[in-house]
Amino acid sequence: MKRQLAIGLTALLSASLLVACGSDDDDNGSDVQEANTEFCQDLREYGTALTGLLSLDPTVATKEEFEEAADEVKEARGDLAESRADLVSAELDNLETQADDLDGSLADAPDDAVIADVVTAAQTQIAEVQISLAAVDTAVCTAENSTTSEG
Repeated sequence: MKRQLAIGLTALLSASLLVACGSDDDDNGSDVQEANTEFCQDLREYGTALTGLLSLDPTVATKEEFEEAADEVKEARGDLAESRADLVSAELDNLETQADDLDGSLADAPDDAVIADVVTAAQTQIAEVQISLAAVDTAVCTAENSTTSEG
């Protein structure tokens, strides 16, 4: 039992590191990372646009300045909505690919394989799918690329 727990924890840790660090061979994982980066940039730009609108001095701001600032907020919000949709799409595509890989590895297991070997081989992939599932529709923006920080 302890050995299975150790194997499971090792698989989970390995999958976590793989997902966190990315892989050059994992196009879907890199697509998620790229979409996440774009989302975080757009989130920062939206925050900047809101700050610009908020910082207008009501005693001296002109209607034109207000309209320009409001237009920047609308444009940034539109960009944010688009990058959010791209992020969700990339995350769902990644989940689908991982599920297909898992199905394929289980289907490819030889009939005479010891079930423990089959389960052990699948544990890493299952952990990876679970991690991706937990991350769906969540962006991880660091302090350096966003005005918000989520862990």
